[in-house]
Amino acid sequence: MRIAEHHDVPPLGVLDIGSNTIRLVLFRKQSTDLEPAWANWREVFNMREPCRLGEGLAATGEMKPANLAHAFRAIRDFRRALAESAPDAYIDVLATAAVRDASNANRLIDLIDRAFGAPPRVLSGEEEARYATLGVHYGHEHAQGLFADLGGGSLELSLGENAAMTSLPLGVLHLLEQSRGKPGRARSIIRAALKPVRFIQETEGDTLHLVGGSWRAMGSLHRLLQREPLPQLIEGYGLKARKTRRFAGRIVREKPDRLRPYLRRSDRADTLPYAALVLRRLIKQSGVSRVRFSQYGIREGLLVDWVRQERFSAPVNDRQFALNLDEPPASL
Repeated sequence: MRIAEHHDVPPLGVLDIGSNTIRLVLFRKQSTDLEPAWANWREVFNMREPCRLGEGLAATGEMKPANLAHAFRAIRDFRRALAESAPDAYIDVLATAAVRDASNANRLIDLIDRAFGAPPRVLSGEEEARYATLGVHYGHEHAQGLFADLGGGSLELSLGENAAMTSLPLGVLHLLEQSRGKPGRARSIIRAALKPVRFIQETEGDTLHLVGGSWRAMGSLHRLLQREPLPQLIEGYGLKARKTRRFAGRIVREKPDRLRPYLRRSDRADTLPYAALVLRRLIKQSGVSRVRFSQYGIREGLLVDWVRQERFSAPVNDRQFALNLDEPPASL
């Protein structure tokens, strides 16, 4: 079965090389009369693999060989699915904090180059923040307030697409390792990193928009424990800030094994308390009155940017494909 039927406009895709997860997402234009223009595009395919490229990075400065090999296999599988099901897709390959920071990132960059005919675009922290903000706008065009995107390696904050923004080394994998698994130490790290970010206080009384898989998992968990119907997407789920902060405190106190059965993605159980710690501090320091969970992030933000500027990458079938699909190179 093909991912999408043939249309005059090819699908747009993003291969997102994250610090925690690698994901391939395809979008297809399904209508022409909706406003804003990007509302005509909908996700039609989503593959995910938790490769944890950021694991161990805080201690060694390198991505682990086993995780690089895992990433290779994921990229191989994604590339096969793409070649078989959507060869006409336009693809942009993005890499974030782990590839940005690792001293051995060239190994992965070379693999991606051979798989897709071009190296990944390694985003700066500010670019991540901008795309995450645009991703929130994909689901909520007129969103305002504080935008926060939490990944495995970093936390991006912004006040808007063209407003103040920053990137901090407060990703959940990074915190887990820097704190050596001790929440008290993690609190101190978070507090010290966020204290100099003065623009956070400008959002007192506003909405905090949460982006990233860890916070989506928190929103879904809260909804589940409230015995509310659990939709496939968490987009737009909102809570008062005080209630969210209390709930985050409960997560911090729970053992990962207690959380795991309630999560759609059990691999998030050991890092979810660190996402909760970051959230508690953000709410306290910003003084926001409400929290809103976004289903969308940098991938949808890139789509918004594409559609607005009509800026596309080269079609996959126009790129050289020379990657050995059987085994990872011995150098891994």
